[in-house]
Amino acid sequence: MQTDSHTDDFIFLAIFFLVIGIIYIAPTIVAFRRDHPNRWIIMVINVAFGGTIIGWGIAMVWAMRAAHRLGSTSSGGESGLNLFINDVKKFQLVDPPPLPQTSTVQELERLHDLLVRGALSQVEFDGLKAKLLSGASSRQ
Repeated sequence: MQTDSHTDDFIFLAIFFLVIGIIYIAPTIVAFRRDHPNRWIIMVINVAFGGTIIGWGIAMVWAMRAAHRLGSTSSGGESGLNLFINDVKKFQLVDPPPLPQTSTVQELERLHDLLVRGALSQVEFDGLKAKLLSGASSRQ
């Protein structure tokens, strides 16, 4: 008889702690089920500070708040706590500076230097030299 009582107590405690554990990690479950953009941060807050009522409440409220995503037709609004989305950064596109114009002589010297260092074979050098000279004569 005594062992049945201990088994029943163990089962009761196991179920009790399972229910408490699920309630404890409820904000994390909600955040992951809703695919919240800050679900990993919510999980850290939930695990680290969930033992306090305030930490658990903050994590739950954050997990339940709507997060505005670009391209979404939802008008759920922004939570104001989204750390990694809606960070608008303004920037201006500018044209790159023009490349310096090199003369034909400078380009031939550069190609010859590549040939001497072994970066170009004689056949490659001759082809690039012919292309450079034909382009130089058409510009004049």
